[in-house]
Amino acid sequence: MSIREEQLIRVIKQMLTPLRNIPLDIIIESICGCKVLAYDDSINKELLKIVCSAGKTMNLRGIQSKRQNEVGNYIEPYIISAIQQHGYFAETPQTFSGKKRSAGYPDIAAQIKGKSLYIEVKSYSNKTKSSSLRSFYLSPSKDFKVTQDAFHLIFAFEMVNIETGIFKTKKCSVLDARNLLCDVKYEFNSDNRRLYEATNNHTLFECNFM
Repeated sequence: MSIREEQLIRVIKQMLTPLRNIPLDIIIESICGCKVLAYDDSINKELLKIVCSAGKTMNLRGIQSKRQNEVGNYIEPYIISAIQQHGYFAETPQTFSGKKRSAGYPDIAAQIKGKSLYIEVKSYSNKTKSSSLRSFYLSPSKDFKVTQDAFHLIFAFEMVNIETGIFKTKKCSVLDARNLLCDVKYEFNSDNRRLYEATNNHTLFECNFM
């Protein structure tokens, strides 16, 4: 029995309990049928140039953000621009229906030297690096953003708060996300229609001000 088959058996056994430690490649393939390719080091030099270029440009003025955990959102355009400036293709990923969608995993789709890759951009500080708080999220979708076999990489930027609301990057680590272990968090949700419609009246009383 192969290691992959053993992993699948463990996943099935876990289905009646909260799922933990599921490799990202299994999750992606189960959602959309696309494979997460094992990274082969073939574009290391290009990636190094790209992250160095993005980091240097980013640090010219720094990134303005009221919240440190939102800094990563502002890094994405620097990565896309750096990839394009080096002559390669990068954009917000398109779903199977052809729609570009910025929300959700992954952040960027790129083609570098004939290699397809998806990039997730993350930021952290020295204090939060070892935190057990959730920092990686992926939600299944009928119109998923992963549409082809590709490398899945994480560009993780260590950020430093140099002054109030201004952040600069100290370093960037490029990580292979293929074997990243993930947990499933079960969630119940509702919407405004079910909260506020008269037919579903949950209102105890009201106080009008206008």
